[in-house]
Amino acid sequence: MKTAYDANGFIDWPTILSFDARYTIVIDARTRGKTFGVRLQFIRDYVRRQKRFVELTRVADFLKGDGKLQQDYFSKYYAEIPDNKLIADHLLTTRGVHAYIAKRPQEKDEKPQWDTLGYFLALTEAEEIKRRSNSFLPVRRFFMDEALIDKSLPGSSYQDYLPNEVSAVSSIITSVGRERPNTPEADRPRLILAGNAVDLTCPWLTTFDITDVPPYGFSWHYNKQCLVWYGPPDSDWQLRQDSSVASGLLRDSEMLATSNANEFQTLDEGLFAEVPKGAKVAFGIVYKRQKFGVWVDWQDGYYYVDKRLPKSMDGRPIYALTVDDVRPNYIIAKRAQKSLKGFVELYYAGIVKYRDADTRARFLQAMSLFGIR
Repeated sequence: MKTAYDANGFIDWPTILSFDARYTIVIDARTRGKTFGVRLQFIRDYVRRQKRFVELTRVADFLKGDGKLQQDYFSKYYAEIPDNKLIADHLLTTRGVHAYIAKRPQEKDEKPQWDTLGYFLALTEAEEIKRRSNSFLPVRRFFMDEALIDKSLPGSSYQDYLPNEVSAVSSIITSVGRERPNTPEADRPRLILAGNAVDLTCPWLTTFDITDVPPYGFSWHYNKQCLVWYGPPDSDWQLRQDSSVASGLLRDSEMLATSNANEFQTLDEGLFAEVPKGAKVAFGIVYKRQKFGVWVDWQDGYYYVDKRLPKSMDGRPIYALTVDDVRPNYIIAKRAQKSLKGFVELYYAGIVKYRDADTRARFLQAMSLFGIR
């Protein structure tokens, strides 16, 4: 099996990117150097081919809330790499949401000639980016770290998939990538997604028709447009990680497996089914602009959840659990509390089924307002 690791066991991005896939997903354990390696690759791209990058994050707060974070991103992080000529020959800095690079001056009084290396952009600002698309220089690689979210970590505004996340990324690539129908394939944008193995509810895996745990190593998906690297088990590497101070806190074997062994969490296939023909609609939910319909089949004794509402609700209620800006709608949530608290009991009784894994993940996020964890 062809490997994506270098001699030290870290991700070797030149090997992965040599396939030149339109979409690349790298799924590997923590500490494998996914993030560091791709940032170094951005510099190689510019120095060798004048190609620029975009690093994507979900929300703008991550970019605007901590200026020091951005300064450390290049000026300190790369400066600490020993004996790296690529870094030693260049200066790196960030200003706002721009990254800049310059050849290191050779003369004492010579000033650096700064050029744009890349941009840091948020998916929640996709519409604003569209309006100012002409202000960006053409970009080759779009990179999103933590594209697969580890739900075992404490929740925050950075740890929820956005309602239209895939569409937002598509819009930004269109606005900044400057792709045209006659653009040669070698010049078309490339999207890179990175993360740890978590579960199959990630909307990105759904987008690329990855419904089963991918095989270890390299595999092609989505009509051979999407390349997946899924890091294979490595007992020596895992032993070193499992014996660390951080891993000692993860007493739950499933959490340890996700963090260090890079194993997917799988769900019982019996959880998933289409809505039967004889089922009757019970109620609807709107949460973060996503609609859900809930049906009940009195014959088989199950409730069914789908990411759609029927054409006719037959007088059944639709609960809008968030307002337009996706904040919780506590007024409606309180009105729905009696009905949905009863549904929570049915959930814990194990008589709820879902269209697919992505439907389940999104619906349970909505139901977290009523105590489902």
